[in-house]
Amino acid sequence: MQCPGCGAAQLAQAGYTQRCPACDGAWIDEQVLVGILQERTSSLVDLPWQPRDPDRERACPACQQAMQPVKLGTVALDRCATHGVWFDARELAELLAQAKLFKHEPKPGEHQGLLRSIAKLFGG
Repeated sequence: MQCPGCGAAQLAQAGYTQRCPACDGAWIDEQVLVGILQERTSSLVDLPWQPRDPDRERACPACQQAMQPVKLGTVALDRCATHGVWFDARELAELLAQAKLFKHEPKPGEHQGLLRSIAKLFGG
């Protein structure tokens, strides 16, 4: 996949991400991002994507369609809802520093419903 940030390099596998060796940007599948944030917070997370004005249009490296410019916390990102999220250099570290902002806050009665479901599974 070609880097959507600088366009100068092919992305290379680096752990759970695809990294650009030229600009140090990172491409991450959204479910992997959720897992990383959940591990960081030791909690379930919600990702409150907020639309933002684009600084420039970027194409998804997987499907070549225009990505949606979004904000997560205070970090401006580009997102393809089907394939993943693009992080320019240092944006992933910035987002990880804000991980606690994305902790899932249960709605009233949500825990009781989950506990009932678990009890039913075990014949309770």
